[in-house]
Amino acid sequence: MTHQKEFSVVDYALGDRGNVDIVTDDYYEAETLQVFEELHIDRERIWYGEARLVPEPDNPYEPNSIAVYIDDFKVGRMNVADSAAYWDSVTRVVASGYQPVAHLQLSAVAVRAEGGGMRVKSSGVLSLSAPGSLFPLNDAPAHAAMLPQGPSMKVLDEKEHADYLHSILPPSGEGRVILTLEANQLKAPDGHMVDSVEVRHDRKLVGRLSTQMSEQLVPVIRYAFDRDRLTSAWGTIRGNTLELALTVQAMRAADIPQEWYDTLRNNVPVLLPAGEEYEVPAAYVPSEGERHRSEAPAQAPKKRRGFMSALTGAAPVSDQAAESAVEKPV
Repeated sequence: MTHQKEFSVVDYALGDRGNVDIVTDDYYEAETLQVFEELHIDRERIWYGEARLVPEPDNPYEPNSIAVYIDDFKVGRMNVADSAAYWDSVTRVVASGYQPVAHLQLSAVAVRAEGGGMRVKSSGVLSLSAPGSLFPLNDAPAHAAMLPQGPSMKVLDEKEHADYLHSILPPSGEGRVILTLEANQLKAPDGHMVDSVEVRHDRKLVGRLSTQMSEQLVPVIRYAFDRDRLTSAWGTIRGNTLELALTVQAMRAADIPQEWYDTLRNNVPVLLPAGEEYEVPAAYVPSEGERHRSEAPAQAPKKRRGFMSALTGAAPVSDQAAESAVEKPV
């Protein structure tokens, strides 16, 4: 499985502390084939990368549906319940002038259809936090470079700062926060000094990273500091009145792309204030299958099979799609 590491000034990366299944039925077969270039019978392929979430207030079949795009290909949509749950959050990002993105794992395989021919069987899972945990509880420092999101790292010594952390813990018991990472040194038991990364929330010390992770991130933090930038990262706080945990979600130092060093971008866009409703433009663009949705049942499958047969084995539509797919036997 190949991971894409991309970020853009126009993208707003949503929280990824959960999984949401999307609908990938017959209406998106042609687009799924475009993403994978080609599919073989009974050999599943997997694509993993950033997908765009596009609210469709004008969807004629499911008003206020949220479509899922890879590049320009609509590969699925949220179901009715999830679209309703995420509608306010996704439209808030769009109304603020940004593009909501989330990581998607899309699986597809060609299977034999009854009566001959083939069809595409696919499924998709978005890495997406609960609606109430998509946005940070605090603002990013003005002069900070935001590390790209990555695997979780546990913050140590957080219990020493329990009173403060409980004061920012939301009633839901979980929330996203923007944390600042600062390089320092600690005296080891044998007396020599070791690099340490202090973790701060709104300038308040809330813990530290392990020695191993500190050694990896200190050069990155010092690189930004030498260029008059703090280093910030996404974090998650969760717990209850008895206990709590704090984690940092940041890309490992070895995986940080050169673009980050070149730009030292503070890419946490400022959103419109939370409100009851946001106006977003009409965005419904029918997929190939949706264009045939109103046709007679006997006609639509025939056209769809012919369309897929013409696409299978075609040239790849983008290097991005080709590089992000892996194949495994079913």
